[in-house]
Amino acid sequence: MSFSGLRKQFNKANQYLSETMGAAEPTKLDDVFNDMEKNIDTTYDLITNLVAGTNEYLQPNPATRAKMATVSALSKVRGATKSSPYPQTEGMLAETMQKFGQQLGENSDLGKALGDASEAYRQMADIKYQMEDNVKQNFLDPLVHMQNNELKDVNHHRTKLKGRRLDYDCKKRQQRRDDEMIQAEEKLEESKRLAEMAMFNVLSNDVEQISQLRALVDAQLEFHRQTAQVLEGLHQQLSNRINDSSSRHREEHVPLPVLNTDIRTPRSRSPVPDSQAPSNAPGQAHNVYQNGGGAAPFVTSQPMTSVAAPAVQKPSCRALFDFDAQSEGELEFKEGAIIELISQVDENWYEGRVNGRTGLFPVTYVQVVVPLR
Repeated sequence: MSFSGLRKQFNKANQYLSETMGAAEPTKLDDVFNDMEKNIDTTYDLITNLVAGTNEYLQPNPATRAKMATVSALSKVRGATKSSPYPQTEGMLAETMQKFGQQLGENSDLGKALGDASEAYRQMADIKYQMEDNVKQNFLDPLVHMQNNELKDVNHHRTKLKGRRLDYDCKKRQQRRDDEMIQAEEKLEESKRLAEMAMFNVLSNDVEQISQLRALVDAQLEFHRQTAQVLEGLHQQLSNRINDSSSRHREEHVPLPVLNTDIRTPRSRSPVPDSQAPSNAPGQAHNVYQNGGGAAPFVTSQPMTSVAAPAVQKPSCRALFDFDAQSEGELEFKEGAIIELISQVDENWYEGRVNGRTGLFPVTYVQVVVPLR
């Protein structure tokens, strides 16, 4: 930067400091311009929060979003462009239903019903992915484009206007030559005109923004229409399953004995004489069996053992899926592993221990067996 440029920056800083401390009065802009600036600031905050809120609506799990962002950043560093889709809850539920439906088998009505439900929920997950793509293309992308272009251009002109206004006030306070003042005035007017027209173009384009908002609603409506159709079809399928299962003759089930008759221990029918019956000494139990109409004591001289207290079970859970640790501090495990629960970090993460290793893992990957106290 040249000496004149440094001096100009110094004069602007000095003018700004003088105005901040109340020693100098800044040039006032008209009320129309000031109102436009307030509306532009509100629009910028609106778009920033609207984009963040829409992403949270489409992908509600903050831990998963953070994890996906980390994986995406690492993939870019490694030169990979492929990114994993957000795991829809409908898809995860479909996997659970399919897994246990297959385990129950084709002979189970519940197993077949779970297969029907699994397919329906998988379709709903696909419909939700379509809604995400629709919202991104017709709502989020236009908002981000406006944020990175029109609003960025507006802020550039506003920043330039602020610098030229400070330069003008500084020269005015220092009572510079007429030609310098004329040049400063012309630049101030030019910047004010460019900034105001840029703001006007953004604020007068409500039709486009409303159309984008309607595109968000259209995507949601189409999602709910298609989802409702899938659920209605599933409802009818399950109703048919109920009717078929109810109308089918229920066979009587007779439990089979554990032991064959020829290897079972024969029971003694000889009563013990009263003279040989021991007294009710401590540590002995007496059993009585019925023999015809009279009861005779049948004595078992077996020491009474104290009942052991039930073992205290530790809080634990069972892994529903394999979990591969993506960062330091996460606990890796395989499907079916029993994990000791240490604490619940938040609504999305547990801290646990398995095979001597301790770390964090998602709540949705496990089924609690013994809950935390």
